[in-house]
Amino acid sequence: MQPDAGLVAARFVSLVALMAMAGVAFHLASLGRTLLARRERIAIAGLGAAGAIASLWWAAASVAAMAALPIFELDRVMLLAVLEATPLGTVLAIRLAATACLFAVLALSARTLPVLLLALAALATSAWTGHSGAAEGAYGLLQRLLDAVHLGAASLWLGALLVFIASLLGRAGLTVLIERLAAFSRTGTVVVSLLAVTGTINAVLIGRAGWSPSSGWTWLLAVKLALFLAMLGLAAVNRWRLTPALAQGAPGAQRHLAWSLGLETACALAIVALVAVLGQLDPAGV
Repeated sequence: MQPDAGLVAARFVSLVALMAMAGVAFHLASLGRTLLARRERIAIAGLGAAGAIASLWWAAASVAAMAALPIFELDRVMLLAVLEATPLGTVLAIRLAATACLFAVLALSARTLPVLLLALAALATSAWTGHSGAAEGAYGLLQRLLDAVHLGAASLWLGALLVFIASLLGRAGLTVLIERLAAFSRTGTVVVSLLAVTGTINAVLIGRAGWSPSSGWTWLLAVKLALFLAMLGLAAVNRWRLTPALAQGAPGAQRHLAWSLGLETACALAIVALVAVLGQLDPAGV
């Protein structure tokens, strides 16, 4: 089965926006921030708006793929009928409700915790789509819970990268950036462990009904693993070489760190793109 390009694009954009929204809030909370600055609230709200719009696109693209129609040929009656008759409508409703509540909290309060919880709730709905969403019974519930944890950990890593890059480009100052890099190095081990464990178990659960070593799903999963290892390598270089060099004021350290963070972020986005494709492929290659 060939993946639908429109659906892949919609899922990719919605995942990136939701992960960035949750990840930025998650990273700031991990730094001990109980209150969000105004610019941070605006950034999270903007990512939430992008996630909501992309989710509407994703829902329409999903219905179009089911009906084997171009998305522009869908009518309102067909769209609503499919959303009401499938779990897709419930997922979309919960995601949009969580995002709407997040907007309300951002408008009324600067507290980090409720924003983080609502952002993670919106992101977690993605675990009820793709292979995890199609699985049934106890194994299906386990897959969705593991997928939600996997998404949360991945969002923290992506959010941290975005905050680091914003710190480099903005006016936060090198001292603040170094403190943020050092703080994330203490939580990075937990993030990597969660990603490795949940990703491995979910891959086994998805492929337990039968998988082919030569299938597109298997090959893309191998590429995903390679990108994950590349991110680990870049993170190690950042932690043990570039961050100390930046703290010591070494010539070119800031430029080298910017390149390294950019490559790490590119790897993260490539992994999300692969996830968007993998959700439409059969592990058996049928």
